[in-house]
Amino acid sequence: MDTVTQALLGGAVAYTVAGKQSSRKAVAWGAIIAVLPDLDIFIAYDSDLTAFTQHRSWSHSWFIQSLLAPFLAYLLFRIDQSFSKLTWLILVWLALVTHSALDALTVYGTQLFWPLMSSPISGGSIFIIDPFYSIPLLIGVIYILIKPHSLFARKTLLSSFIFSCCYLIWGLMAQQLITAQVKNDLLVQNIHFDKVQVSATPFNTLLWKVLVINDQYYYQSFRSVFDKEKTFKFSRYSRHLELISLTESVPELQRLDWFTSGFFALEKQQQKIIAKDLRMGLEPNYFFQFQIASLANGNITPLIPNRINSDREIRKNLQKLWRLILVSPQTNQTE
Repeated sequence: MDTVTQALLGGAVAYTVAGKQSSRKAVAWGAIIAVLPDLDIFIAYDSDLTAFTQHRSWSHSWFIQSLLAPFLAYLLFRIDQSFSKLTWLILVWLALVTHSALDALTVYGTQLFWPLMSSPISGGSIFIIDPFYSIPLLIGVIYILIKPHSLFARKTLLSSFIFSCCYLIWGLMAQQLITAQVKNDLLVQNIHFDKVQVSATPFNTLLWKVLVINDQYYYQSFRSVFDKEKTFKFSRYSRHLELISLTESVPELQRLDWFTSGFFALEKQQQKIIAKDLRMGLEPNYFFQFQIASLANGNITPLIPNRINSDREIRKNLQKLWRLILVSPQTNQTE
């Protein structure tokens, strides 16, 4: 999730732990601690792909956070003795691990169990920015900062925290329902699939992007929670298996394959082979696309895997998605 939301969650968690002892300090310290894992974005890496796949790794690992929490809690106790050592430990640990847990619910990918090398957890049940989740927390946090001793302010913050938790549960339930629907419909339509990912579209949990993948193709569809149709209308696109075969030994492609759990495709742009993460973005514009190799005269030459800018039409795409919340897509494109 975005850094502001992580700070709000950290403040709400810390207030739940230590708010009765010092309301403002609990919220402030919780917000500060909760944003610490995202400081890894300031680490310089040798390529854009490395930075992309290293983000949310060791800094978001529950193992590392659990090891660091006692040391950070002791340091903060030396600075501020408003809370006991035990309270500091619980506050710090919860602010860190809830940050990673919330990130794991987004589609990007979070390495909760680093240094174990299983693929990052990519939940997709909430978008990286969702005002329906963040705004209630913002109201509760602001209220408690303005009136730290008000019983109503305390109830407001706790109520907003409970609402945010219920909203996450709703997202998980809606995602699982649509996942079950799409798998059943894939069998009916006789579409072979290896993996299915259902993820929330920008700023809401009412419209869901459906991504289906096999060796040769990937399919894209959308499903609104208000959609009464049983049949999914898929658009089909080639993964360019011939390019994957040519570059399967390139370490950068292997890294992207691992990070995305296989949800990637390749395409050739002039002499460059471009790898795109299919989980984030809409066809043909994806947020994360990387040059991984050049192809000339049948020879593959690995390239520094830097990011390729896409011609994203953000406003147009958002308008399209919001229309689909209430209206089902009526076309079935193939390619």
